[in-house]
Amino acid sequence: MADTRFDALREQVRGQIIEAGDPEYDAARAVFNGMVDRRPAAVLRVSQTADVMAAVRFAREAGLDVALRGGGHSAPGFGTVDGGLVLDFAARRGVRVDPAARRAYAEAGATWADYNHATHAFGLASTGGIIGSRPAA
Repeated sequence: MADTRFDALREQVRGQIIEAGDPEYDAARAVFNGMVDRRPAAVLRVSQTADVMAAVRFAREAGLDVALRGGGHSAPGFGTVDGGLVLDFAARRGVRVDPAARRAYAEAGATWADYNHATHAFGLASTGGIIGSRPAA
């Protein structure tokens, strides 16, 4: 049975909230490093900025720890938390390139693979991480 304390948050966000007992829970809580096995109270698949604002307010008022998961590759497992709320930005993978300024702007869920794909089209590159993939869902 779902934890009713997240009902108020559900009314404030457009992203999906996943809790223990939901069919997607194990996949939603997983991070790339298989040695990290944490069980958040809920995972919010962020849809837009307003979701983040509502979730942070909600977590503060509920006394919940918050973890931010970008591309999912944090080796020490900073993208998840036991008993708290994970904000999962995996759907926010856009990369916008301004070739004249030689700059790229990446959303919070973008991986190096996303970034490299967008910048290479303009003959641009950056130094960065060596892992460009996404964790298997």
